[in-house]
Amino acid sequence: MNQIDRELFLSRESSDALKGVLILLVALGHNHVLCPNTVGGGWAGYLYTFHVAGFFILPFFYRRQARAAWTYVRDLVVRNWVPYAWVCLLCWLAYSVFSWHFSFGWEHIGAFLQGTQTPIRRHFGFVFPWFLPTYCSFSLLLLVARRWTWARWTLLLLALPTLAMTWMQFYQFKNAVPFGMGLALYYYGLGELTRLLNGLGRWARYVGAALFLGVSACWWAGIPCYHLYAVQPVCFFCLLLCAEPFLRMGWLRTVGRYSLGIYLFHVFIANLLYYTLPRTLWMGWLGFGLSVVVSLMLTQGIQAWPWLRKCLFPNSWEELKSIG
Repeated sequence: MNQIDRELFLSRESSDALKGVLILLVALGHNHVLCPNTVGGGWAGYLYTFHVAGFFILPFFYRRQARAAWTYVRDLVVRNWVPYAWVCLLCWLAYSVFSWHFSFGWEHIGAFLQGTQTPIRRHFGFVFPWFLPTYCSFSLLLLVARRWTWARWTLLLLALPTLAMTWMQFYQFKNAVPFGMGLALYYYGLGELTRLLNGLGRWARYVGAALFLGVSACWWAGIPCYHLYAVQPVCFFCLLLCAEPFLRMGWLRTVGRYSLGIYLFHVFIANLLYYTLPRTLWMGWLGFGLSVVVSLMLTQGIQAWPWLRKCLFPNSWEELKSIG
């Protein structure tokens, strides 16, 4: 393995640390006290320009062999769509209780299969479940790209126009393709560009990190640079790679290791605290900390109970079948 390969691929410990940073930023963005959703952007709008995309860029820095076997594809679908199914059910129950309106029809099934933010929000009351079907579709694209070189470049060429779309164009595109595949193609493009940039050498990530800081300054100064905003996730990931040697704390790796469970549970906890705690800065930070810690403990508890873990977070079809 040459020097560039050694610098390009991440260890499991480094990956967990970067996941820890990403899930903390996602949880921060979901805290409506610290990051209110404002028309003018603000912290919520700023974080959404780059943080979630990091989870899709990370797999490009894993050293894995392409496994196109049917069993692998089947298990990939199980790992993503089973948690997606029960979390959508939880969202529907919470939304129905809150609005005191219980209804379920074909439009809910259609939104479930569509797997993008707007229909999920409209019919299930929450946005965040979109991540799972999109990540499943993205993983399938990545699998194909790793299997065949021609597919890798074809997918990149197909993905590049999604980075140049206006907000409305991309909104229409992603909602026209089922299973979150439109979003998956967009994130594939970001990941491939990040991998290509870092493949040029270590210096490239420092250039990307500097560009991230520059584009961030433009964001807060109100200077329009829309096409640069489109590659902000690429630049942010370069910054993460630069900071990775300083992010190897045990607690951060633990948070990253359980990031999926934290992602799925923290929104319910954060919303509950939002309506119970005073909406002050200190209470906002308290709510942020509690949403992360409680969801982490809940996830660890589920992982420690094999039967429940297989029900909620099965690793394969065989595990799912073994429940009965």
